[in-house]
Amino acid sequence: FKSPDDPSRYITGEKLGELYQSFIKNYPVVSIEDPFDQVDWG
Repeated sequence: FKSPDDPSRYITGEKLGELYQSFIKNYPVVSIEDPFDQVDWG
């Protein structure tokens, strides 16, 4: 989801949250460990 070689592929924390929600909706996810960087909680 993040390629150091291609910053145009970076996504926001909000978009990442939406992606994780789609995983939870479509698959039997029990937990997602440490999904966001520490500075992305603001």
